[in-house]
Amino acid sequence: MSQRKVEEGFRILTLEANVDREVIEFIRQYQVLASHLYWAKRLGIQPSDAVMQRVKEGIKSYWRWQIINEKDPIYLFKGIEKTPMPYSVVLKLPLVDALHENKGAFIRDGKLVLRLNKKVEITIPPRALEWLNKRLAEKPDRKTVRVFERGGKLVAQIVLHKKNEVVPPKNPLLVVVDLNSSHGIVVHYWDGKLIKTEKYRPPNRAGGWITVKRLMEIRDNLYNQGCITQAQINKYSAIIRRTLSGSVKSWVQQTVDRIVMRVRRIARRHGKDPLVLIDIPDDEGLRGTRLQRTLLSFAKHLENILSWYGIYWEEKRLYSTICPNCGGKLRLRKATRRMRIMECPKCRFEGERDIIPLHWALKYLPAMNGEAS
Repeated sequence: MSQRKVEEGFRILTLEANVDREVIEFIRQYQVLASHLYWAKRLGIQPSDAVMQRVKEGIKSYWRWQIINEKDPIYLFKGIEKTPMPYSVVLKLPLVDALHENKGAFIRDGKLVLRLNKKVEITIPPRALEWLNKRLAEKPDRKTVRVFERGGKLVAQIVLHKKNEVVPPKNPLLVVVDLNSSHGIVVHYWDGKLIKTEKYRPPNRAGGWITVKRLMEIRDNLYNQGCITQAQINKYSAIIRRTLSGSVKSWVQQTVDRIVMRVRRIARRHGKDPLVLIDIPDDEGLRGTRLQRTLLSFAKHLENILSWYGIYWEEKRLYSTICPNCGGKLRLRKATRRMRIMECPKCRFEGERDIIPLHWALKYLPAMNGEAS
């Protein structure tokens, strides 16, 4: 098992606001100036004196030094020469408390307050504010606000960063997350015995498109027969958009939050530190598909949230078609709607396919008090 390591987790809250054209132009002007500094750093040359003068004159002093002072921890171009490809340059402000409002962005009365070329206030929705307060109570190490323009709107991302130093627990609550390419996500919780198994399926986008097609046919038929007006057609269009709004991204976020919350709750109940093993499939037939992107996105988000809470995790290949006893190839003996029974022709090992990765995880943890073989 790997030894001590440092895990870094991030939580991001994205806010959008319609602002004056003057503010949008200021952001675009900033990006031009920052891009010049970016390439100067990349090419190892001194920035233009004219550009530096524009920076000093046109950019507020309370965050100007985060751009040009390399010793500052919020320095925008820290390590930029190591970046292989340029990225979209965004304005990066420290998030401070309201008592030090001259030193960055701050939150007051449920609003994010930015001072760019003028004071900008972005209202934070109540649920988002509640979520943000909970994350701030978890004591992040660094808090910043990324500001940029997208689609003519001002976008502000509150980014919370947390670093934890973790070691593998000696007698852990074992959690096995199997990213199954055929049947979604399977999670096992083990503490000397199997506590519970949970299964999660990604949303069926194909089914959503079938529903949308049927709604469009109904809408067109009613309109052709003169039964509905243009305003009613717009209502059908809204229903269609709502049908497809359940995106994979929201499913990934909600499922990961549910799993991590359950891991922490069960660990507290059993009085143990959790250890999470994540199995990511490497099937040739899966590469480049939408399902692979969903599974990889799920794994990345899960690892990020686990790192935020300081939960030790590792990626480990846990097989479901190879015998954990002798290493032979398993074959399907029986299949039902709810399970698939696999069998080893060599040693006669038999087990449900979704449980077999747990056997491999227990083999990987020889210190599990003899419960695993």
